[in-house]
Amino acid sequence: SYCGSRCKKVKGHLEGARVMDEDLDDDFVLGTSEEPDPLDAEDFNPVDYINRQFPNEEALKNLDSFVDKLKGQQRQIDEDIRHAIRRQAVQGRRARADLDEAKAAVGELFERIKAIRAKAEQSEDLVSDVCRDIKSLDIAKRNLTLTVTALKRLVMLVTALEKLRALASERRYEEAAGLVDAVEKLAGHFRELSHVSRVADLLERKAGVVGDLRQQLLDDYSRILGSAASELPSGWGSAAAQCVDALGPSMQREVVTQFCLAVLEDYKSIFQPPQPFSNLDHAERRFYWLKRQEKEYQSKHASNFPDAWRVPCSICMHFCHVTRQHLVEILSTSHHTVDPELMIRVLGKSIEFENELARKYNFEDPSAAAGGRNDGATDDSSGARAAKLGLKYPDVLGKSAKKTAGPSAAENLDDFAPRFRGIISECFDAYLSTWVQHEEKQLLEVLDRSTAAGTDKIVGNAEAEDEEDAGFEPRYIYSSAPTLFASMKGSMSKCADFSTHNTMFDIFQSFRKVVSRYCERLERVLGSGSAVLDIAGVEAVCCVYGTADYCLETLPQFCELLQRVISSEFCERVTFENEQELLRNLMNNANKTLVQSVNCSLEEAFFKMKSNKWATFYQDVGDHSAYVSDITDSLSKRFEPVARYLSKIHFRAFCDKFVQAFVERFIEEIYKCGKISEQGAQQLLLDTSLLKTTLLEAPVIAGKGQQMPTAYSNYVLREMGRAETKLKVLSSPEAQAGIERLLRMGSPAT
Repeated sequence: SYCGSRCKKVKGHLEGARVMDEDLDDDFVLGTSEEPDPLDAEDFNPVDYINRQFPNEEALKNLDSFVDKLKGQQRQIDEDIRHAIRRQAVQGRRARADLDEAKAAVGELFERIKAIRAKAEQSEDLVSDVCRDIKSLDIAKRNLTLTVTALKRLVMLVTALEKLRALASERRYEEAAGLVDAVEKLAGHFRELSHVSRVADLLERKAGVVGDLRQQLLDDYSRILGSAASELPSGWGSAAAQCVDALGPSMQREVVTQFCLAVLEDYKSIFQPPQPFSNLDHAERRFYWLKRQEKEYQSKHASNFPDAWRVPCSICMHFCHVTRQHLVEILSTSHHTVDPELMIRVLGKSIEFENELARKYNFEDPSAAAGGRNDGATDDSSGARAAKLGLKYPDVLGKSAKKTAGPSAAENLDDFAPRFRGIISECFDAYLSTWVQHEEKQLLEVLDRSTAAGTDKIVGNAEAEDEEDAGFEPRYIYSSAPTLFASMKGSMSKCADFSTHNTMFDIFQSFRKVVSRYCERLERVLGSGSAVLDIAGVEAVCCVYGTADYCLETLPQFCELLQRVISSEFCERVTFENEQELLRNLMNNANKTLVQSVNCSLEEAFFKMKSNKWATFYQDVGDHSAYVSDITDSLSKRFEPVARYLSKIHFRAFCDKFVQAFVERFIEEIYKCGKISEQGAQQLLLDTSLLKTTLLEAPVIAGKGQQMPTAYSNYVLREMGRAETKLKVLSSPEAQAGIERLLRMGSPAT
């Protein structure tokens, strides 16, 4: 309160000084008019001010009153200054006195604050001493409580170990199961004290008791498959299972694994290489053996194992691993001699068996797979169980300090989610190259059989009336082409049943080799192409043409089907571009063979043309020459079978190629005729016109009235026009005279 009064007094002095300063400021306010005084302006100019006040001589009448007014203002200002000086003197003395008094009050206030702070520090030290004593007492109480609790737990652990040993010797597994959990919880509290010799001895003793119990359980479970099973008491299995669950998932896995391996001993004695039934021929017997074993388990041993342990699934899993080892051993020593078809059949059965197991043991509930144990039991339930077991101090059982009894259900999830798909079949992957070679050999044998003389039949429909089918689809092909593609599709489907990765890519490489070999076989049918073909030869070449086109159209579809089946990592590498290029070349060669055949049939006609004495030909131009009739007859005869066996689009391609070759040869034959007279040139010009008509009409006649496209007609007119131009030049007298002059001059250009 004293400090508060002193602060108010200091504040009053300071407020009085502020009011005095405001009064001094008010003293210098000259007027209350809101209009500013011109004399106070910053840019005041006396001359301008006087000129505004007295703009003319009449205004000088008010000069005296204006001077009086200024003098009055001067007197008022002087008076205000005197009053302000007096008030300032009086207020200054009072302000200094108030300021000195305020300083004194502030100093006294600081002294009071220091005294209060010192008393507060003394109080705090006193409180700290009191709290330190209380904390020491609290720590002592807690240590005493922990010591008492530890002693109680130690007594409980010793008692539980003795009781557990007794129950184990009497095979009272149901009661022992509860003790195992209590022992594990109690031992967990002492693991941090394992450096103490007595605690270490006790923990070692606990490990021995639990180890003996584990071994006893394993021995008991091993007896259920032998003749000693009758010595076990009835209902033994469910009690032992509870004890195994109490010992943790690792004990459960150990029991199940021991049982599965014992069950498979009979399997190994029958099918272990090199036993008589270990070969691939008896592979299906392995699967039948497992099915019989599953039925035997359900009838004899299912009551000894909880469903949550999934013993049948474990038997199947161990069976698959053992079978895989057997097959790897067999394939590694005999994959070069084993029948590939048998190997693929066994592989297919293995995949089917794996899929069946995967569907049968498709676990989706990890909590059920973990054996149904509730590791999250509350302290109250633990204490209740301890009380039922006859242990002292059940209230101090609590939770173990660190849980080390075994992994949780989530940590053991992988053990209860077996992977059956591929567990057996994947061992075949390293040896499937033998099957690929066998399948390639089979495809080549199909190729040899289907292309053998008298076997490769010509199939097709020459009477097709549908414009699209007749125009673009091959009319005739060899039956070997569909047969070969069907065989390759069968091989692809067979491979897709067990592999879509490396093996599928390897079989694709075999397909490429087979298609290339087929192109070589078709190429042989074409022959050298330097002779006239008979009807059978024309038919064969046309079939090669159509077959190559059929393969060229079918191959991309087959490639697309392969890409849909094969693994995505191989899709970009699956292509038949090289083989398609071979087929295009084969079509071009077939076309050239047909053109060359027709060209060879004109040898006699062109020989007649060269035999005429064109230099001394002075007959009147009338009818066409004899060789023209021969060419016309030959073209009509040769075009007809080609048009019959080729599709419309292929026949048009043939006509285009033939016209190109015919015009080049005709012009070449004209040059071979040597000197040509004017009448001879005119006769050849007439023959050329008739040959042009023949080239336009022969395809139409051979195609039974099917008109050729306008592009073909334009092409014939343009190419034959070249020959006509040369003959028109030769038929001109001026041109003949010019040629003779050049010959006489011996020009090197001739």
